[in-house]
Amino acid sequence: MIRACGDWMAQEKILIVDDEVVVAEDIRRQLDSLGYTVIGVVSSGSEAVHMAGAHRPDLILMDVKLKGPMDGIDAARTIHAQYGIPVMYLTAFSDEDTLARARQTLPLAYLIKPFVSSDLRAALELALFRHRVARIAEQRGRWLDAVVQSMGEAVVTVDPLGRVTLLNPAAERLTGWSQSHALGKAIQDVMIMLDPEQRTPVRHPALHALRPQPFPQSSVRPLLLVDRRGEERLICESTAVIRDERGTASGVVLVFRLAANV
Repeated sequence: MIRACGDWMAQEKILIVDDEVVVAEDIRRQLDSLGYTVIGVVSSGSEAVHMAGAHRPDLILMDVKLKGPMDGIDAARTIHAQYGIPVMYLTAFSDEDTLARARQTLPLAYLIKPFVSSDLRAALELALFRHRVARIAEQRGRWLDAVVQSMGEAVVTVDPLGRVTLLNPAAERLTGWSQSHALGKAIQDVMIMLDPEQRTPVRHPALHALRPQPFPQSSVRPLLLVDRRGEERLICESTAVIRDERGTASGVVLVFRLAANV
């Protein structure tokens, strides 16, 4: 039998957790026919946690009601906390209390029994697609963080209220603030900025960038930075507004360095 996209589907490892043997075997057969790799079928929450740690599946199909002291939601919570493995619930229970508990474990999908093969396939493909996208975003985030942390230029980011959300090591050296002490503080308290000629306070570039502008503006200009120790440094800075998918300002990134290095 020829399976569409069989190469990538076979790479997805799935663990089935269900204490109804007949139901679990039927799910296994359906997954086999769809080209997925089933690494095991277990019937209790404790077994699910053990298998998750030992085999690291890509997805766990979890029943909510299981025999023993640990139900499927408790097992999913433990697995998510310890291993970060996503869960998709397959269950006959859809009461509000159960749904509320299940939502706390951030499942990729919640499929109500009984279901047909096409419903299972659609839910699986959507759940695994969401997991792959999240994993790619996480990897890109780690890559971007590594780049920012290794940059020679100082980088500071603030939220829409002008509160510090990041200082890279270069920014820590120039401002005299550690990131742990600066997080959440107003940017104008962490970076006191003066006009280099008048030696008078100026509106912080990050706060200026957050104000509505009729046209996009960029800034690269020398300013006097007063660090936490009271020492003055002439810097050149550049600011850029970070916008979300709706175009709303969600923060500002400020990049600066000593003017002598420009």
